[in-house]
Amino acid sequence: MPTKSAQYREVLRPLIDAAFTAADPGPLNAHLIEHSNLPGPRGNLELAYAFADEIAAWCPARCAEVAHLLDALTGHALTDDPASPLQMPQFCGAVALGEWAARCDAIDEAAARLFVLAESPLWRLHEGVAMGFQRALAQDWPGTLAAMRRAEPSASPLQWRALVAAVAEPPLLKDPAHAADALALHDRALDAFHALPGEVRRREDVRTLRQALGYSVSVIVAAAPEAGFARMLVWAAWGDPDVAWLLRENLKKKRLSSWPKQVEQVRAGVL
Repeated sequence: MPTKSAQYREVLRPLIDAAFTAADPGPLNAHLIEHSNLPGPRGNLELAYAFADEIAAWCPARCAEVAHLLDALTGHALTDDPASPLQMPQFCGAVALGEWAARCDAIDEAAARLFVLAESPLWRLHEGVAMGFQRALAQDWPGTLAAMRRAEPSASPLQWRALVAAVAEPPLLKDPAHAADALALHDRALDAFHALPGEVRRREDVRTLRQALGYSVSVIVAAAPEAGFARMLVWAAWGDPDVAWLLRENLKKKRLSSWPKQVEQVRAGVL
C-alpha cells in the first residue's frame, strides 16, 4: 500500500504539471489550502514535505518553471492570521525553496527569497523558512552555509532566527565539521543579540529570536559538547540577563542530560 507521502505526491504531481503548463498555480493553491489541516493545532507537515519532495523530482530538468512556480506561491501573503489555511501555499513554497536552491544551483537566489519570508509575522512561516534552509543544507552544506554567512552582517532579528533554527537540526550535525560550523554561527548570533540595546529587546521580533536561541543552543552543544559548553561558559560570563535566560532554558533540555557536570558549571555561572 502506498505511503501517505506517496499518495500526496501522486495527487500533487498533475497539479504541479498543470501549473507549469498553464502558468496558473490556482488549482495547486486551492489543493494546498484545502488540505492544510488549518485552522487546528497542527498544520499538514506531511503535505508540505511531499510537495518539497515532488518539487525536487522536477529539478534540475525544469528549474526555470520551478522557480516561477515557487515565486508565485511565496511572492505574496494571502493572510496574516496564524490560524488561517491561506498560509499553506507560502509555507509549502518556503520548504520547497531549499530543494530548488540545491538542485538548480540557485542557493543565493533561494536564500534571498527565504530571508524575505523570514520577516513574516506568521510563526509557521518562520518554521517553513528554517525547513527550506535545512533542505538546502542537507544537499549542499558548504554552499548554503556560505550564502547564510554572507547575509549575517545585515541580518534582522527574524533573519537571525532563521539562521540559528536552520542549523539546529540534529541529523545535519552528525558530521563534526557541521557541528563546529553551527556552533560558530551561534557564537556570531549571540554576539549580535548581546549587542542589541535594552529598549530594542522588548520588540516582538527580538523576543522571537531569543525564544529560538532558548532551544537551538542546546541542539548545537549536544552535537559539539566540549566546545559547546566552553562557549556557554563564555556567554554566561557576559552577565547579560537575556542571555542568562536563554542559557537557563537550554540547560533544562533533556538532550544535555548526558553532561551533568558541565550543565551544573554553566548553571552556576548564570545564577
